Amino acid sequence: MHKILLVDDRTENLYALENILACENRTILKASSGEDALKIAFSEDLSLILLDVQMPVMDGFEVAHLLKQTNRTKKTPILFVTAISKEKKYMLKGYQEGCIDYLFKPLDIDITQAKVNTLLKFYEQQRELEFKNIELAKLNQEKNYFLGVASHDLRNPIGNIISLVNILEDELRDQLSDDLREMLHMMQDSGRDMLELLNNLLDVSKIESGNMNLKFKNNSIAEIIQKSINDNIRTANAKQIILDYNIADNLPNVCFDRIHLQQVLNNLISNAIKFSFGNTHVEINVRLKKEEVIISVKDQGQGIPSNDIHRVFLPFARTSVSSTNGEKSTGLGLTIAKRIVEAHGGNIWLSSEVGKGTTFFFSLPTRANQKELIPIEILKR
Repeated sequence: MHKILLVDDRTENLYALENILACENRTILKASSGEDALKIAFSEDLSLILLDVQMPVMDGFEVAHLLKQTNRTKKTPILFVTAISKEKKYMLKGYQEGCIDYLFKPLDIDITQAKVNTLLKFYEQQRELEFKNIELAKLNQEKNYFLGVASHDLRNPIGNIISLVNILEDELRDQLSDDLREMLHMMQDSGRDMLELLNNLLDVSKIESGNMNLKFKNNSIAEIIQKSINDNIRTANAKQIILDYNIADNLPNVCFDRIHLQQVLNNLISNAIKFSFGNTHVEINVRLKKEEVIISVKDQGQGIPSNDIHRVFLPFARTSVSSTNGEKSTGLGLTIAKRIVEAHGGNIWLSSEVGKGTTFFFSLPTRANQKELIPIEILKR
């Protein structure tokens, strides 16, 4: 049942419109002034409002403006009914105030019915879409809950398996054949890969459910970069890759969550190592640009084709570029990094050239504080 509100200061116009539009699945409500129209609109669930433009005290433009400022009525379609000539300035004013279309007096019955029928179908589709979005949000919430619980509960047994394999290798070191030792190493590698995937899935579920608690504090960029280099130096040495870094002088302290920003840096540096050839360099640079600190990680790897770049930050996305030594990836690291950087009020981007390498950049505002930082809730996808 659709509820249609007719607004006109002349009674004969209201009854004429009612006779044109009345049918079984509609309830027709009438108001003879802008004030009466607002009272009805704010108390009823309306599918459509037909609003006269020229009315005393409060004209149609003023009524439409107030309707579009109120949550209850801001999505209700408005159809202006007017005797004003089709002058551009009047029509533009109506569209600016939020009307969908115009009906011009004297009314053409067929045109009036056709426009009303179309707008009611539009309203039905809009409501159906809203309900579907609510259902999808609930399903997504359930998915995130399941993902978080499963990831959390699986981490401990996987961690225990890795520890037990390490103990087994130490205890039986002198008794193991080369084949058995290789099998244990494969078990360790598989366990670590699984643990990384579970940790990333847990991070994604926290971000999407709004439960990733970021603890912002003024910290030194230089210190956190040095720690990330130390964390990745062994992996770089294994491929004979040199980690170079250049940090600008007199950098201000920046407000960030140390643990999660460390996660971003480790991901970018480990990726640079993973996709670079041996005997090359990975460069980490930090510079100050206006009111932002720009951090970049540049490799001398394969580069990313231009048609793959748009997929880099998508979850589980795969590009045509493979790691240079068979290293594995969960496909979630850059997605998580992007969400964390954006939660700090910054941006992340890249430039790449096939055959020469890729540089990832991200920015952090230098004057950020708790009030200016973006709440993690609005970063849900």
